[in-house]
Amino acid sequence: MTLVKSKEEEKLKTRTDIQKVQKDLDDISSYLDSLLFFLPLPICDISPMGVIVSVNKSFETFSGFNAIDIIGKRLDSMFLEKTRIAELLSLTKKEGIIKNQKLFFLSAKKKRIPVDISLSVKKDQENRLLIGYFVSITDVSLLEKVQIETEKKIRDRTKELKLSRRALLNILEDTEATKTQIEEERSRTQIILNNFLDGLLIFNSQKILKSINPKAEGFLDIKREKILNKSIAEFEKYPRTKDLIKIIKKKGEKTLREEMKLSEELTIEATVQQIDSIVKGEKTDVLIILHDITREKVIERLKSQFVSVAAHQLRTPLSIIKWSLSMLIEGELGPLIPEQKEILVKTNETNERMIRLINDLLNVARIEEGRFIYRPKTVDFTELLQTVIEPLQMLADKKKINLKVNVAKSKASKIIKGDTEKLALSIKNLVENAISYTNSGGSVTISLKRKDDQVEFSVKDTGIGIPKDQINRVFSKFFRADNAVRTETEGTGLGLFIVKNIVEAHKGKVWFESEEKKGTTFSFSLPAID
Repeated sequence: MTLVKSKEEEKLKTRTDIQKVQKDLDDISSYLDSLLFFLPLPICDISPMGVIVSVNKSFETFSGFNAIDIIGKRLDSMFLEKTRIAELLSLTKKEGIIKNQKLFFLSAKKKRIPVDISLSVKKDQENRLLIGYFVSITDVSLLEKVQIETEKKIRDRTKELKLSRRALLNILEDTEATKTQIEEERSRTQIILNNFLDGLLIFNSQKILKSINPKAEGFLDIKREKILNKSIAEFEKYPRTKDLIKIIKKKGEKTLREEMKLSEELTIEATVQQIDSIVKGEKTDVLIILHDITREKVIERLKSQFVSVAAHQLRTPLSIIKWSLSMLIEGELGPLIPEQKEILVKTNETNERMIRLINDLLNVARIEEGRFIYRPKTVDFTELLQTVIEPLQMLADKKKINLKVNVAKSKASKIIKGDTEKLALSIKNLVENAISYTNSGGSVTISLKRKDDQVEFSVKDTGIGIPKDQINRVFSKFFRADNAVRTETEGTGLGLFIVKNIVEAHKGKVWFESEEKKGTTFSFSLPAID
């Protein structure tokens, strides 16, 4: 009886050990899958022979292929430059890592997409044997960043993992085999973390750092052994982590993405993503991805500098043309027949549009380079509004638009601190837009009132409105809604971008409400002087 009882106890202990190590396996799998799932960069795992072994969700979305269609294909079959892929794999095997190689990716719809690809070798735990490659792809034709998958997919994935756990509990027969599998998963996770091109950090629900890869150590200039398993408070003594701590401490959003300038030579985009725990009722963990955008920022700065130089070079000859046309139209160089004068007037109008475009480009360049200088002084907003509206009345009359101005009583309540020239530009841009995109016979109503400690200005029109699917892009550079392009061909798409920057520089707020074919109301508020 004793022998039988002993065997039963041993069997029970073995099953308990199996369950324990299986939980460890599930936890590691959960971290790994969540990590790969939320990475905003398309990546794939390549065998030593160049065959795709696995891809993440971003890769599927980018390529247009399902994972089942991609896995097993050769990497070179997905690029226009097939021989170049073989050369890059060979070079990566020799040098360990290759960055930013320009190629053309062939999507599921046979579309050629210009991309930058980066490759790194993947070695075994002893760092001796090559077991494959990691490949990351950046779509250089797009300016928009990839969106994070929704919470529903996390719950679905969690459900799949729970089902997988039940299946594993039914088939695992001994503790040793399970332990071996756990070690393999742990090694695979560590290999991914150590070789990944972006910096990765994982904090648990108590804001304790549980994982950091070498890339993140380099970005933040910290050592793993000094901060691993330490609270976020320990990070405050490291200079490069101050902005990151501020982002982590922000509340209310599941996903945050902000830029951080870590040094003169290094700019990082930090993505902070909350990951729901697989244990019901527990708080979320936090995944942080640090992506090097130094090269993109340099390109953006060079582009702004080019625009600024080009605009300056164009403004002088355009001013000379304006002066010359004015002399001709006024008859200072001799009388003109009506046909000649009509052509010169149209030419002068076109030249004026070019000058306005150049001025807008220069203003945008100054804003981006931090050279849009503000000279604040005490301003009576009512008087400023009257000064700006006066010349715009002619434009409204020409289009047969009823321009109404509603200013609340008590001028003293409309005193603010601001730059008269910049604020006048903001008012002019909003009113001109309202008139331009309102059909003949419509109306534009301008309102100015005091609301609590703010002076609130608004422009309401009965115009074409903004399509619902485009409202998120309204304040972007060079954006013009589809219906606006069809209605008014002269816009530059820079006015609202300039307005937003001017208002926010005055510590104000700008917003709008719009319904297509019914009209739009743009508003902004500024702090009042009591």
